[in-house]
Amino acid sequence: MIWEAVMKVLMIFTHLTGKGGMETVLAKVLTASDKSFNFSLFLPGGCSDQRWLQAFADRVTLHSKTNSFTRFWDTLVFILKTQPNIVISMSKVQILAAWMARKIFRRKFKLVSWNHFSLLETRFPSMLKLFKLCDYHLAISSGIQHQLQGLGISPHRIFLVYNPIDPQEKLIPRTNGYTKEFVYIGRLQSKSQKNLTELISILGATTAYPWHLRVIGAGDDEATLKRQAKDAGIAERITWLGWQSQPWDILDEDEVDLLFLTSKFEGLPMILAEAMSYGVPCFSADCPTGPEDIIKDGANGTLYTPGNVTQAHEKLVGFFEKKTTYLPPEEVKMTITKMYTQQYLATLKQLLIDIQ
Repeated sequence: MIWEAVMKVLMIFTHLTGKGGMETVLAKVLTASDKSFNFSLFLPGGCSDQRWLQAFADRVTLHSKTNSFTRFWDTLVFILKTQPNIVISMSKVQILAAWMARKIFRRKFKLVSWNHFSLLETRFPSMLKLFKLCDYHLAISSGIQHQLQGLGISPHRIFLVYNPIDPQEKLIPRTNGYTKEFVYIGRLQSKSQKNLTELISILGATTAYPWHLRVIGAGDDEATLKRQAKDAGIAERITWLGWQSQPWDILDEDEVDLLFLTSKFEGLPMILAEAMSYGVPCFSADCPTGPEDIIKDGANGTLYTPGNVTQAHEKLVGFFEKKTTYLPPEEVKMTITKMYTQQYLATLKQLLIDIQ
């Protein structure tokens, strides 16, 4: 289909913190508005930190509804007022609100899901059936693509799109010296999603080799993790740098050998792609979902079975003993070309034209 008018694409989610990977993706899509596409964002629950919105504040609407019921009706009313051509929902409750707006009030927009986390990580599994109300689905990882198919959704209605990342001109070199430099960037969670207790266990078992870890991020478990590092005898090897709005800027003049991710689940962990855009290989749990789409084991990083600290330790020893050698930084960077922003946005826009 040839689309000649301006296509109004409304993206909806309940609430954002303002500091996550989803915000980075939304920023790239919002700034892709042009004479053919008008992308906008509605957050009925608002956004905790609004600094990331400044460049496109005119395309974002924030309310302050505090519970699922009021956010549901707020979403329904907002859709009726704005009359979009396509609604892209990142929330199951808002999928239902959009579907009701269309069904009851006879609106003709297309309804698309865009889930950013593994479908298995939900408190209410019965609500997964709401995905069937959508016309189409954007899957950010092959794992989510397979999970949607497992709900009985036709593969022809699911599009694997990944998430966008900007290519970087600068490459971050690796160390030539004795001590290897590691980094973790993300929320500080001990045993919940980010599972940093596992990282401390892996590194605590690898004290026979010289390494130093920089931790960039904040979270309620920071004190717990520091105590665990002390108990594991590795506190002196870790530098805690706190949350940084531009974490790669503070690593720009440094050397990094590996970025670590020990999550129990993800959607598509963009921090892996960010690292590779600088040529940095990654050491990651093969959790659901996403790492398998980014890491080519032994080439641009290493995957280990989640929870298997012994296996992770053995693979890390293989790195220290040079049994595992990764591609050079410039080649690591090229392993994620499918995710670079210009190609991603062109693919997304054509997809929206096709489904409309």
